[in-house]
Amino acid sequence: MTVLLIGGAGGVGVGVLRHLAARDSVRVLDIVGLPSEYRSGNVSSIVGDVGDPTIVHAACAGVSAVIHAAAVIPPMAFTPGQVADAYAVNVASVHTALDAAAKAGAGSFVHVSSMSVYEGFGHRPIDPTAPPDANDVYGLTKRLGEQVCASLAPTMTEAHGLTASSARLAFPTPDDMWPRWVLPRGRPNNPEPCLDDGTPLPALAMSDVAAALIATMTYRGPYRPFSITADVDHVSMTRDDGTSDSLGWRPTRTTRPG
Repeated sequence: MTVLLIGGAGGVGVGVLRHLAARDSVRVLDIVGLPSEYRSGNVSSIVGDVGDPTIVHAACAGVSAVIHAAAVIPPMAFTPGQVADAYAVNVASVHTALDAAAKAGAGSFVHVSSMSVYEGFGHRPIDPTAPPDANDVYGLTKRLGEQVCASLAPTMTEAHGLTASSARLAFPTPDDMWPRWVLPRGRPNNPEPCLDDGTPLPALAMSDVAAALIATMTYRGPYRPFSITADVDHVSMTRDDGTSDSLGWRPTRTTRPG
């Protein structure tokens, strides 16, 4: 099938691209052109703004699934303009893309979210079935993006047969850097992730991210978020939210750093 990867030239996008392309044809939409080393006969690139409905609707034509991986992660010291960009990409473009995917006849829409929707994630164990509560710019806009999907999904399913879900990633990192975690651009060089009590948290290899996204594309059911993490012992969570059982997915790289 053909998969539209929105934000495919970003960190997560290029990290999963080759894995997706080994299975399906992949069409990348990004405001930045896809570097030539990532292009192949199975990968095409569209340069365009994910906030432009005309471009997004055109990019969705003929696709079987859409993965929305575009994101703005404001740096620690951010400007009002960067906040506006975060809302435009992390919230508004999710709405635009979900609408376009449904009208194009796609069967699946995967919203790439983050465990950062929880204020306490990475500091103390959280309940992944509880309502998200983050108020920082990134966590808040990611959870608002999830709310967009949750609100629109029932109508999109009934009218167009589309299934929408969110994949909450935790500490994604390139395979060649794993088990270290590569921090997002603009973030300080903090030590490897761990809870406030010093308990180490594992990074999530991009090959496992790709496998999780592929599994999520095959999910058929009401909208729900999935916790995509290499923490198989659930030290960062107080309960199992059923992600692995629902998707038939488990990370293959689980060795903890340090």
